[in-house]
Amino acid sequence: MKKCTDMEDKSLDLLTEEQRKLHEEFTQCQNWEEVEIFLKKVEKLKGSRENEDIPHYDMTYDEFLSKYQCVDAEEMRKKYGI
Repeated sequence: MKKCTDMEDKSLDLLTEEQRKLHEEFTQCQNWEEVEIFLKKVEKLKGSRENEDIPHYDMTYDEFLSKYQCVDAEEMRKKYGI
């Protein structure tokens, strides 16, 4: 088994729990037939989610900055003279 690099470790941290399970399942495939079965399973999962509505978040720019503790880009430009 090959050792993961730092970049791979960081990218795996960005995955959701479900995505990690799918990644683990995919990496355990040992031949092309298993990969094809896995891909069919993933397509079936995607198909079952097509009808889900995407939630609409009504938030102003200032609320977004406050909620996610961001700094306003214009404020940064003024501060650093860009």
